[in-house]
Amino acid sequence: PAKPLSPAEIQLALDALVGQDEDAARPAAAKLAEAGTGNVAATDALIEALAVGTTAQLAAPFLKALGDLRHPKSLQILALYASNRRPDVRVAAVNALAAMPEDGAAGVLIERLGDQEASVRAAAAAGLAERKDARAADRLWKLVQRSDAGAAAAFGQLGALDFAPKVAELRGTIDDNTLAAALGEFLKRPDANDRLRVDLVRTLGRVPGADATTALVEYVTTVPDGDPRPSKAEAETLIEQRSRQ
Repeated sequence: PAKPLSPAEIQLALDALVGQDEDAARPAAAKLAEAGTGNVAATDALIEALAVGTTAQLAAPFLKALGDLRHPKSLQILALYASNRRPDVRVAAVNALAAMPEDGAAGVLIERLGDQEASVRAAAAAGLAERKDARAADRLWKLVQRSDAGAAAAFGQLGALDFAPKVAELRGTIDDNTLAAALGEFLKRPDANDRLRVDLVRTLGRVPGADATTALVEYVTTVPDGDPRPSKAEAETLIEQRSRQ
């Protein structure tokens, strides 16, 4: 629940933020985040602290607090920090942007799919998947083709089902973890028919490693009890065979 803050409490928190004493600034940012979604005063205090400039260690909690507040006023500063020179700061900004309802946030996330750091691309992909923004599918597909494991799950959630067989055809040309992550998400899609699911299960059965087994197990757990679909039976057989190896 939101915890309304008085103007005096807001000012004390801002003083702690710009003072950059970690022991004081971190709890101050957390307190501002608890002011409630859309709180303007708390948002303004965090924006001011970030605009003045802060340490890399404090930027992340400040950005997280803005993501928790989800006020549209923070979009510009979050976009700025999404281009910060430090990858960990960019990840924090991307995570905060993922929580923003504004369409402009999605544009920045799609842009960050081209980041040179895998951790930033993975955060952007996860954020886009959480937002169910299919506009990212083309960029994600290109990343999957380059064995970008961080993009795989998001593509499996956002890509058109027609791409599931195309991903399966990449077996042997991309790394197994990327392949398993993408196929596993396609497999769990409620809009997939069972003929496609059977094909994906069989492909996963030919992929070595724990990630493929995990994808099969996760799929089986999504199928309702008593559902007689053939893809579930095939997945259970493969899981049993792998457990004996």
